[in-house]
Amino acid sequence: MKVFNCIFGIFSIFAAIYCIFFPGLTFLNSGWIVTVLLGAWGICAIFDYASNKSSGKSKSEAAVGTLGLVAGIAAAVLSVVSLFIPGIRLLLDTFILCIFAGWLFVSGINSIADSFKVKKTGSKSWILSLILGILVLLAAIYGIFNLIFLAQTLGLVIGFMLMTYGIRLIMSVFEKTDGDNGGQV
Repeated sequence: MKVFNCIFGIFSIFAAIYCIFFPGLTFLNSGWIVTVLLGAWGICAIFDYASNKSSGKSKSEAAVGTLGLVAGIAAAVLSVVSLFIPGIRLLLDTFILCIFAGWLFVSGINSIADSFKVKKTGSKSWILSLILGILVLLAAIYGIFNLIFLAQTLGLVIGFMLMTYGIRLIMSVFEKTDGDNGGQV
C-alpha cells in the first residue's frame, strides 16, 4: 500500500501544479477531476478494507468507499453526457459553482466563529483566523455575483487541496506502522 500511496501522491502533486497554473481549465475539467478522485478514493477504501479485514476495519468504511466509487461512476456518466448536451454542462457548472460558493460562505463564518472561541483562551492567533475568515466570507459574497472569479478560485483551491493531499500521501510512506520497525534491523 505504501508504494501505491507514493505513486498516487506524486500524481496528485503533478495534478496540483497543473490546477494551480491553469485554474480556468481546472474548473472546466472539474467534473473529470471529481470523477477520478471519487473513483480512486472508492477503490482505495474497498481495497484497504479487503486487505485489512483482520485489523478491525469497519464495514461502514467499506460502504462509504463503495458509495464513493458509485458516485465516481455517476460523475463519469454525467460528465460524458455533458459533452454532448450543452444544457447539462451549463447546469453542472452552475451547480459546482453554487456548491463552492456555499462552501466558502460556511467556511468563512466557521472561521470567524472559531476565532472568537480562540480569543476566549487568551491567544493572539485569533486575529489571523478572524481576518482570514472575513476574507473568505467576502470572497464568497463577491463570487456569488462574479462567477468567473469563483471559477478561477475553484481551480486554485482544487490545486492547493491536491497538493496537500499528495504531500500527505507521500509523508504516509515514511510513517512507522504497528508491524513496521522503521527500517531498523
